[in-house]
Amino acid sequence: MKKITINHVGETIYYEKLDNGMDVYLCSKEDYHNNYVTLTSKFGSVYHTFIPYGEKKEYHLPNGVAHFLEHKLFAQKEGPQPSEFFAMSGAIDNAFTTFKNTSYLFNGPNNLKENILFLLKYVQEPYFTKENVESEKGIIVQEIHMCDDQPEDRLAEAIRKTTLHNNPFRESIIGTAKEVNSVTKDMLYKCYNTFYHPSNMFLVVTGNFDIDDIMEAIKDDQRNKKFRDSGKIVLKEFKEPDKVCKKEEIINMDTEIPKVAYNIKIPIDKLGLSKREIQIYLNILFNVLFDDTSIAHEELVKDKIITSPIAVETLNCDTHFVVSLYNETKEYEKLISKIKDVLKNIKISDKDIERKKRVIKSNELFAYENIEFINDIIIDNVVYEGEIEDNMIGIIDSVNKEKMDEIIDKIDFTNASLVVVKKK
Repeated sequence: MKKITINHVGETIYYEKLDNGMDVYLCSKEDYHNNYVTLTSKFGSVYHTFIPYGEKKEYHLPNGVAHFLEHKLFAQKEGPQPSEFFAMSGAIDNAFTTFKNTSYLFNGPNNLKENILFLLKYVQEPYFTKENVESEKGIIVQEIHMCDDQPEDRLAEAIRKTTLHNNPFRESIIGTAKEVNSVTKDMLYKCYNTFYHPSNMFLVVTGNFDIDDIMEAIKDDQRNKKFRDSGKIVLKEFKEPDKVCKKEEIINMDTEIPKVAYNIKIPIDKLGLSKREIQIYLNILFNVLFDDTSIAHEELVKDKIITSPIAVETLNCDTHFVVSLYNETKEYEKLISKIKDVLKNIKISDKDIERKKRVIKSNELFAYENIEFINDIIIDNVVYEGEIEDNMIGIIDSVNKEKMDEIIDKIDFTNASLVVVKKK
């Protein structure tokens, strides 16, 4: 096993690539009395055009198939279903699908080894039939309708639609009712056989356990299973323009207070830094300008334009970052005017930067005190960067005003979309 020591944090992550290509990451903490385990396929909603394993022609999926596949892997041909099995030892199981991955998980203090082996079993033994695929459609369509009734979900969808042209991040993770109703058993098997090979998956175990014992159990389990040879996954390439797709969108629906988002699209290749570095600089910049300690916040509250801080969210879309500034206010025109004024005259000092660096470092250190957060950090690192970052504190420490000023000069803050959700 390889030891990955997280600098300035004092945590060690143990890593091994199994013979079948699966990556395994283990992090044990003696003072914990619980375990958190995830098994992740690097298959998310953005991978909807690809060449299926064993075929030569490009294949295009409707949106929502990665999420649909997540639902159906819980169906077992025989024996206890996952929720029944994990409940017997007091564990809780779940799964989630994102733009770039699908993760299956459980957490619980008991029977760790047995639960890990069952997690591997049910994910690695798909059972799709015409009947069980059809029966799932109504459940997912109901989920879609629930999302369509939520102003926050409609806002998030519109942010991506207005900022992105061709980037698959613009599409819905869950899909539309029409797209979900088009899913077939064969479609699910094409995706599973292409993206769920162990070489495109990784297992993360965080909690309190014996490293060698758990690693050996995982290796034995995988050694005794037969898998096809791994093949290269061929995805469709796309080109994404730097300009936003649409400058403004107004969504009329039932909401007491309008919800507004100003969304700045930033090309990654123009900034000359790694994605991790860019994300830290953007986090510091926009929080200095708009969080609850900022001058802008103080003035907006004083003028009774907002009552809560502007939320800052950054979406890494592989080709671009989209920074969204959210709030709820009946005076959204005045809020947007203020945001634009601040972005025209950006003032940020060394003191501002150092203050925010201390906050980010504190959050990073705190995250390693929580086994679920550690697991999330590992997933995020592997999915977006392909490896564990062992010097995050050092990267944060390296942030400086000179580089911040260069980044500010390179960003077109007017390259933005405005999305408003309000009553008609």
